[in-house]
Amino acid sequence: MQILALDVGTSSVKAAVLDVAMARPVGQIAHVRYELDSPTPDAAEVHAGRLWNAVAAAAREATLHTPGVEGVGLSCLTPVLVLVDKSHKLLGPIWTHLDRRARGAARQIWQGVGPEFLSTVGNRPLPGGITVVCYRQLLETEPYLIHKVRLYLHANGWLALHMTGEAAFDPSNASFSGLYNTMTDRQWSQRWCDYFEVERDWLPPVVDGRTIVGAVRSAVAAELGVPAGVPLRLGVADTSSAMLAAGMRPGDLLHEVGTTQVLAALTNNPRPSPVRLTRQFGVGADFVHVTHNPVGGAALEWIHKVCFHDQEAAEFYERTIPLARTYKTRVTLDPPYLGGDRLEIEAHRAAFRDLTVTTDRMELLSALLEAMVQQHRKAVANLGVGDSFRRIFLGGGGAEVVHRLLPEYAGAEVRTNEEGSLLGVARLFQEA
Repeated sequence: MQILALDVGTSSVKAAVLDVAMARPVGQIAHVRYELDSPTPDAAEVHAGRLWNAVAAAAREATLHTPGVEGVGLSCLTPVLVLVDKSHKLLGPIWTHLDRRARGAARQIWQGVGPEFLSTVGNRPLPGGITVVCYRQLLETEPYLIHKVRLYLHANGWLALHMTGEAAFDPSNASFSGLYNTMTDRQWSQRWCDYFEVERDWLPPVVDGRTIVGAVRSAVAAELGVPAGVPLRLGVADTSSAMLAAGMRPGDLLHEVGTTQVLAALTNNPRPSPVRLTRQFGVGADFVHVTHNPVGGAALEWIHKVCFHDQEAAEFYERTIPLARTYKTRVTLDPPYLGGDRLEIEAHRAAFRDLTVTTDRMELLSALLEAMVQQHRKAVANLGVGDSFRRIFLGGGGAEVVHRLLPEYAGAEVRTNEEGSLLGVARLFQEA
């Protein structure tokens, strides 16, 4: 069986026709970038038309020379807030998980009902990280919005609505809505719907990510380059999809290197904590703990651009970085938040300390690399699943560099997991 897999990321869409049995591309992987808008410094939003155009363009490129598609599956950035009216039109731009305009609402929620929210939803009311916090902030500036909303969705639910006319939530996305009792009965919460002024009938059913939501409509099928009427499977959060691709089990670790570094592990004993994210996996009954290392790929790119712009990337990553690890310096990167911190309500900034007029660029790089190592250890501890892993699945840009930097990985079984969030879509079509 061949399916079209769509991996909708934060700045690009990847698409490929996958052989389900092998979970591998039949042809080339298409890659179409799109831009986020920042109308204010804290904003990170995208207009629906631009996002859909990227999805359709990537799909057409992937299917152009690869006929025989029998289904479509999704993996999407999580969470994003999508509000839809009675005509299925979006009520403004899509707020992505990078948006931080809702810090004011997050403070109020945390101060007012923080412990109860954490114990039932499973997470703190993070700006951008929990979509109902964004919704609360929207109501501050647009109080009449409440009279227009008819559907409250995340990315895969909105794409399903656009493609099939039917909407749904998978459990991994529901866990990041702020309206779902992740830690109790795993149902939409009337308590939080009332608190946030969300009508219960705005929320579609929560179903396993393998669920067929509906059949792709003719007009949309033509845009995607697939036969009309093929089934669409809802899919899960992109991190869950990468874990599916790896075939992870409890005792394994997923390590994705990006702007920040994401660490995730399956657990049978979910325990909410302010230092991590806790959610359902999205398929089956498993839960996931997620933490972040704020010193990630963006930090390395920044110091390369600012301090080592005279070096080609190969020289910087293959020669200069290993050399910098041998440097001894009093300089520290503290606080280390060059990539921000997705687990905090307040804004954090990074700072180098103990600088003198003799400090050189190699000392700055050495301090950054040491911070990356130390923050990795902290992120592992915050996962709450132990610090010894049977297998480590490493993916993302800069994965090889990070692999070499971390002493804990020297003797571990480390496997590459490139394009995991895309390839994991094939698992949605395999038998559970």
